[in-house]
Amino acid sequence: GEQQVSLTDPDSRRMKSGMRTEVSYNVQAAVEAKHKLIVAHEVTNGVNDLHALGSMASKAQAELGVEGLTVVADRGYYNASEIKACVDVGVTPLVAKPDLGQLAARAVYEG
Repeated sequence: GEQQVSLTDPDSRRMKSGMRTEVSYNVQAAVEAKHKLIVAHEVTNGVNDLHALGSMASKAQAELGVEGLTVVADRGYYNASEIKACVDVGVTPLVAKPDLGQLAARAVYEG
């Protein structure tokens, strides 16, 4: 059922890196602001960050043992369902809004 198979590393996937494509992983990390220490991480084979915000925010929240948390993420994480997942567990997401055409933006914002 896989759409991609790597003969050298079955867990890796083809991902864009600038103008080229590489076989690699997508590493997610949550870093706390005061000491700049990694509090949660995850290695995925997802080709982008669109579905990572909610789970990483929840992992960081649990590891820090806090009820409320504010997270900051770049526009690659902007996804309505992930933002809602954060809000539902008491996390305030600050995510840059991507600069997309109107039709593409509607698809991303609506999840």
